[in-house]
Amino acid sequence: MKKFKIFVEGNADQRFLHHYVEKLFGIPLIYTTKGALRDIVSADGWTAIKSSGKKGEDIREDMRRNTAEGGINLAIFDADFAANGGGFGARKAEIEEWKINYGLNFELFLFPNNHDDGALENLLEQIINIQNAPVFDCWERFENCLPTKTTCAKNPLTIPAKKSKIYAYMEVLHGETKSEKDKIKDPNRDFKNEQHWNLNAPALEPLKAFLHAHLD
Repeated sequence: MKKFKIFVEGNADQRFLHHYVEKLFGIPLIYTTKGALRDIVSADGWTAIKSSGKKGEDIREDMRRNTAEGGINLAIFDADFAANGGGFGARKAEIEEWKINYGLNFELFLFPNNHDDGALENLLEQIINIQNAPVFDCWERFENCLPTKTTCAKNPLTIPAKKSKIYAYMEVLHGETKSEKDKIKDPNRDFKNEQHWNLNAPALEPLKAFLHAHLD
């Protein structure tokens, strides 16, 4: 397996890719002495990554250093949605321009599948253990109900974000103690838990192909 660094937007992406890369290649990833993953870097969002501030420069320098040492850089970000200033085509063009402007070397994949608008949460929704699908059936009824409630202080009511949907999915599958609640948080989720997730789901094929193409 090639020497690599994967750059992602946040803790949820980092945790998911941590478990998926380990499963795919059968190797444990390495932690630094400070307890951070050495090979998967959380960059605190695309806005921070592309900024001219310290966080953005740290990421760029990390990429340059890895390239100089013979490693390969992978950037795995959200495509996001046109309504949020993103969308697959627009976000890809923006990142490619950033890459050229700073003279960086990396291969790019955009969640959920490297061709549609969306984010990590759209992919996660497609890789749940199918036995738990009724949880999302309930959520769908909740979302459909909200627009019918026109007497609330806010009208129309805001439909919760996909992150809330995934959080709720995790919450109903865990207990009520503090230790169980901690397992719901982005950095603590166990994507290897087959009762919750299916890391062999067809929706993962584009990501699987991307990782094999660049890391084998």
